[in-house]
Amino acid sequence: MRRYRLDPGVLVFVAAAVLRVAWVLVRWYQTGPALEFDDEQLHWQLATNLVEQGTLVSDDGRYAARMPMYPLFLALFAWLGEVGILLARLAQALTGAATAWAVFRLADAALGRRAAWVGGALACCDPYAIFFANLLLTEVLFTLIAVGLVASAWRLTAQRVERNRLAVVGVALLGAAAILTRPSAAGWIVVLWIILWCFDSSRVRATRRLGLYVLTLGILILPWGLRNRIVLGHPAWLGTNGGVTLYDAQGPQAKGDSDQSFLQQMPKLAQLDEVERDEALRRLAVEQMRKDWDRVLRLAGVKFQRTWSLTPNVGSYRGGVAGFVSAAFMLAVLVATAVGLWRTRAKWKLHLLLWLPVVYFTLLHCLFVGSLRYRVPLMPFIELTAAAALVSRQQSSSGLDGEPSS
Repeated sequence: MRRYRLDPGVLVFVAAAVLRVAWVLVRWYQTGPALEFDDEQLHWQLATNLVEQGTLVSDDGRYAARMPMYPLFLALFAWLGEVGILLARLAQALTGAATAWAVFRLADAALGRRAAWVGGALACCDPYAIFFANLLLTEVLFTLIAVGLVASAWRLTAQRVERNRLAVVGVALLGAAAILTRPSAAGWIVVLWIILWCFDSSRVRATRRLGLYVLTLGILILPWGLRNRIVLGHPAWLGTNGGVTLYDAQGPQAKGDSDQSFLQQMPKLAQLDEVERDEALRRLAVEQMRKDWDRVLRLAGVKFQRTWSLTPNVGSYRGGVAGFVSAAFMLAVLVATAVGLWRTRAKWKLHLLLWLPVVYFTLLHCLFVGSLRYRVPLMPFIELTAAAALVSRQQSSSGLDGEPSS
C-alpha cells in the first residue's frame, strides 16, 4: 500500500494562514468592521452596490473608478453586510497563505528544497503581507496573481514542451487577471509576453502562444469595455482613475504621497463626467511635467524612498515595535537578497522573471504616487531571491535549463 506523503508546502500554508487569520481576528476585536482607508471604503461601496443594485458603481456615481476583479471578489461577501467584511478579510488571509505556498513551490522547483523553506518562511512571516490581509485593498489578491504568473512563466522556460500546456494557460489567464485587478500591470504583462517570445526556441510556437495571450486578454476584458461603452459612452479599458492618480503624483500640489483633496479645490471638475475628468487631469499633469522636468526627478527620488522605506510611512506605525520589526525584517531580507543574487547569478533567466515586476513597478511609482503598499506584491520576488542565498554551490552554477527539483 502506497503511503501518502504530505506536501511540505502545506505546512507553510497552514502557518501563514494561522498568522493572518489571527491578525484579522485581533483587528476585528479592536475595530470591528471599520474601514481605515479611503480605497477600502471605495472597494466596499463598489461591491455592495453591485450586490444591491446590480451595477458596479461608487456612491458618487463613478462606473469605472476601479477595475472590476477585486470588487467582484468582495461581492462574494458584500451581501452579508458587516459580517461580510470579516469574511472578506478571512478570505484574504487564506489568499495570502496561498501566496506563501506558491512561493515555496516556486523556490522548490527553481532553487531546491533548502531555499524553498527559507522563501516560504519569509513569505509566511512577512509583516506587511500579514498586515494587509486585514485591509480591503487589492494588494493581497494581486500578489497571489503576480506570483502565479511568474511561476507559470518560469515553467515555460524551464520545462519540456509537452509539460507546458498548463503553464501557457496560467500565463494567459493570470496576465489578464493582473490587468483586470490593477491596470498599472499592463506594461509589465506586455514586456513579459515579449520576453517569453524571445526565450522560446520555436518562433512559430512562440507566436502562437503570444496570440493566445492577446486573445485571452481580449475575451476577458471585452465585457468590461462594452459595459463602460454603454454606461459612459467610452470603453475606458483601464478604468477612469489613471489621470486622477497622475495629477495626484505630478500636479503642482504633489509632494510624493497621495492627497486628492485637490478634487474639491477644482470646482470645474464637477461639470465633467468621469471620463472627461480623467482626461482633463491627465492633460494637466503632463503639462506640469513638461514645465519642470527637474521637479519630476526630485519627486521620483521622494517616491522611491517612500516605496522602499525600511519603516512604514504612516506616522502611527513608523515608531515603536512596528517600526523596529519592519526595519529588521527588511534589512535581513535585503542583505540576503544581495547574497542570493551573487550566488545564483548563473540563473539569469529566473532572476529576469523575478526582478522584472520589481523594477517595472518601482519605476512606475517613481512617476505615480510612491507608497509602501505598492511594494507589497513585489516582496515575494525579493524573498525568493533572498532564499537563493542558501542554494548549494552545485545548484547555483547549474543555470536554468534543467528540470525542476520537484
